[in-house]
Amino acid sequence: MAKSGKELQIVELYNLVGKAHDKLKKVQSKHLSTEKLTSPQFGVLDVLMKNGSIPLKKISDELMVTGANITCVMDNLEKDDLVKRVHSKTDRRVINAELTAKGKQKLEKIYPEHVKSLNEFSKKLTDTEIKQLAGLLEKLAS
Repeated sequence: MAKSGKELQIVELYNLVGKAHDKLKKVQSKHLSTEKLTSPQFGVLDVLMKNGSIPLKKISDELMVTGANITCVMDNLEKDDLVKRVHSKTDRRVINAELTAKGKQKLEKIYPEHVKSLNEFSKKLTDTEIKQLAGLLEKLAS
């Protein structure tokens, strides 16, 4: 089946985005494994650092994973005393997640190295290219 030039470009774009994502995840996983964290656990901690106390549903929406996945990740983070679940003061049916003091300390420790590894990963790109890529990916993600 013959494909048009644009169709082939889209397929190639998809493959390249996938490869870049996989490489980035590999870099991230290597760094996080030294801290005894998984990528999903770091994702939850990162969301909580940026947003403060928020409902578990919003975390799963932000990370684009199921509620069951967030429950499992939260259970493991809670065992390590990095997060806690707190019932909403306005709606007791809603359960929020919050960083604990230990969770904040963990992030303060690992975040500089995380940023350093991301900078190392993206050093092939100029500042202009990074802005262009961010704009294009944002456009696709919206």
